[in-house]
Amino acid sequence: MSNIVEQLDAKISAALSGWNFYTTVLALLVFAYIAYPIIFHDEPDTHPMLLARQASASPVRQPGESAVYRSLEVPHGYPLKTGLNVKEPDAPKWSGGRDGDLRDIWRQVARGAHSEQGGSNVPAGKILTVLGKEDVKDHDVGDVSREINIIGKHIRQHGVTRVAIYLPNSIEFLSTVFACAFYGLSPILIPYNQPSNVVLELLQKTSAECLVAAAGALPLADVGQRVSSLKEIVWVVEKSSRQMDWHQKPEGTGNRVGVSVWHDLVLDQKRTTSVELPTSEQGSKPANITTIWQKKQGAMGEVIEFTHQNMVAAIAAQISALPARQRMSPSDLFLPADAFTHTYVLTLTLAALFSHASVAITSVASPGVDLSLVTRNIAPTIIVASAETAASLHRATHPTATSGLKKFAYYTETKALAGGRMPTDTLLTRLNAPIRAAVGSTPGKLRLLFVSERVGAGSPPLTSEQLSDLRVFTGARVIYALTAAQVAGAVSQTSIFDYRREEGRSGTHSHFGVPLSSVEVKLVDTSTHRTTDKGNPEGEITVLGPAVAGGKAALGVTGTFRDDHTLAYV
Repeated sequence: MSNIVEQLDAKISAALSGWNFYTTVLALLVFAYIAYPIIFHDEPDTHPMLLARQASASPVRQPGESAVYRSLEVPHGYPLKTGLNVKEPDAPKWSGGRDGDLRDIWRQVARGAHSEQGGSNVPAGKILTVLGKEDVKDHDVGDVSREINIIGKHIRQHGVTRVAIYLPNSIEFLSTVFACAFYGLSPILIPYNQPSNVVLELLQKTSAECLVAAAGALPLADVGQRVSSLKEIVWVVEKSSRQMDWHQKPEGTGNRVGVSVWHDLVLDQKRTTSVELPTSEQGSKPANITTIWQKKQGAMGEVIEFTHQNMVAAIAAQISALPARQRMSPSDLFLPADAFTHTYVLTLTLAALFSHASVAITSVASPGVDLSLVTRNIAPTIIVASAETAASLHRATHPTATSGLKKFAYYTETKALAGGRMPTDTLLTRLNAPIRAAVGSTPGKLRLLFVSERVGAGSPPLTSEQLSDLRVFTGARVIYALTAAQVAGAVSQTSIFDYRREEGRSGTHSHFGVPLSSVEVKLVDTSTHRTTDKGNPEGEITVLGPAVAGGKAALGVTGTFRDDHTLAYV
């Protein structure tokens, strides 16, 4: 036994006799390689089982249809989400709230953020307008409330009810929408930057009685003569053009059409108009909101009417779709980088206002806008953009990761996402950060990026690889939503923690997550697809629920529910 111990001691002495600085370094590196994953192990942002089965399917189905799929928020047998659960400030905490309407959203903004603990006030969100490269205007909420009263009273005094809004994203756009809500008017949201003949046909088709439009955006004579239902025009004039006379009436209409200018109305009535808005008892019942769904720029589009019930159901669903720690709050700056005429963008903007987040408005917001340009003098934490914009951002950023170090940094962050973790800022990433997209004046502030696919509108497909790359390039979690004409907000959208990268599906759309809590989705048999065929069910996507215009809508596209119960195109 002693002989074995002596031999072992001799071998150890021989091994250690050659020990030097280099072997010490190698030993430390080997130890670090083995110990680091054990000591500093990071858990996934969500449990993998929650991604393995993300929606609930009904236990029964009808012939020729798949099971009905719902968000896990609203199990089968419980009602879908219908509203905002609005409570008055002095209402007991245990009392039930009401669904509310768009008036309650602005009342929440005007009231200011209010903490549930101790009744102490917290800072209310701001409303900003981004003007060009350097100027950012901060709007006083009281002044906006006064303008809502002025415009609402002015339009109602002319005996009209249907108000067409032909404006880019602006505070005047939002003010007109809220004025319509408070004064019982029906807003018609017409996509901006359309050929004048298309706009005139849409005004005639929707029986618009009042037009709120950007000054000079439409030929005055044609508007007055071709839109027979029109009685009043309100021009919104930029500061640089206010020295001109915009009160001229259209020729050949006599006194049938009146012309007013927004800033003149506000200036004349500012001192005599209160900031107090009509109460629900005093005001008229909110009228429907009409939207235009275009499959391409310049097309006539499909006219869809949403009730306030549709809208608040979609807004509430967007708020609750985010985990509590990730929801919008007064510390966020929300930027809508797509047009308000798209209900997905509008509902998210209204959700941000209701959550007391600050909102930055830019008039250049549209499909395909360059995010680096619209964010160069602000630092948004949340952005909603079109699929065109997201694809453009990916094309512009991906080719710049050319050096070996940048590719290694990109690889490590991609691996972290594949492991279910959003990459965090560490010493290694500070020394060798991957390529970052030029979004926002302060890098690292963006935390959420909402992207929408428009059914049948030719949106570019975004693959799971592209979405994963966008998470690396922006440092933000990306949510990919499926939107449709008849559905307020979204049909479905991906989980905020779903970072999965699906290899082998290049060139095709990523999945669209699960239905929001305001809708339920089923698939219906078509001539070429059967829900009862082997494998996952396939059929025409059909949506039902409080957020759907008319309660039910067939989208005209074929989809499937995958093994994880996420919705995807076939």
